[in-house]
Amino acid sequence: MFTNKNGCTVYEKSVKNREPKFIRHKIEHIYVEDIKSQEIKNAQGSVRSPENETLAFIPENSLTDYNPKVSDKIVFDIIAEENPPENAMTVMKVKNFCYGSPAVRHLEVTAE
Repeated sequence: MFTNKNGCTVYEKSVKNREPKFIRHKIEHIYVEDIKSQEIKNAQGSVRSPENETLAFIPENSLTDYNPKVSDKIVFDIIAEENPPENAMTVMKVKNFCYGSPAVRHLEVTAE
């Protein structure tokens, strides 16, 4: 079941003076589904059960100048911390569905 969230905070990893730094991006109004208990059937027919995956849908009108990318850290809440907290998840997949009818354009972000 999808849950409406006020937004999420994405931490883009960068390097400054040979040290890792994070750039915080805020994205408002998203939908989140926790898929811990669901099984996923892959193309070969085998079933795998994700251990701790979360699927987020970001509507096109919620997108900012930054789109999440693989390896970013994400927290499914708006927070003010400059560095990602311990409970931040890692973005594993990003699918762009920003085409077709304007009512259904969105990004799908899978994090674990």
